[in-house]
Amino acid sequence: MKTIKTKKEFEAELAAPGGRLALFYSAWCPFCTAFLPAFEKLAKGAPEAAFKVCVDDLAELEDLFSVDVVPTVLYFEDGRLAKRLDGRLGRGLSAEGLDAFCAGCAPKGHKK
Repeated sequence: MKTIKTKKEFEAELAAPGGRLALFYSAWCPFCTAFLPAFEKLAKGAPEAAFKVCVDDLAELEDLFSVDVVPTVLYFEDGRLAKRLDGRLGRGLSAEGLDAFCAGCAPKGHKK
């Protein structure tokens, strides 16, 4: 799974065919650290369809997509934001919540 380092890399991911899952996270966030294994497990099924964005490095993307709480997962289809799973303040996200979210957007590699 790729970690996006620049806005240009992000734009290249969105330009690729198929749906894309993006995890917006922060290196200092304990909820992100706890959620990361669930996201990585999902990404193993289709590593080309999932990537991470560290908001510490790319705050402009955090602002562009109104990511207020990390971790947050965004699903892009045809380069456009199609669906989002926002983290909850003081709770983060769960593996079960990610599975339910992915069942609704059905990114490549996710089993319903």
